[in-house]
This record gives sequence, structure tokens and C-alpha cells, in this order.
Amino acid sequence: MTRRRWILLFRVEEREKVWWYETLQRHDLNAWLRDRWEPVKDKNC
Repeated sequence: MTRRRWILLFRVEEREKVWWYETLQRHDLNAWLRDRWEPVKDKNC
């Protein structure tokens, strides 16, 4: 069974803030991080 987690991602594109909420596995998250996305830390984590 694959474990997926909902993760809020953030980055700046052309001087605008972009937010993306996606369900990802760890290897998927690594690909997003290579594309300059940053996970937003939740205070409840």
C-alpha cells in the first residue's frame, strides 16, 4: 500500500506567490523540491 500525504507547497514565479496543495509520496515530493517548490510547515506536524 502506498502512503500519500497532503502537502501544501509554495514558490515564487514571476514575482507572484504560488501555492499548490497536492497529495504526494516521498519520491514525488523530492521531484517537486528539485523544481524549487518548498513545503509549508504546519504547526500541528
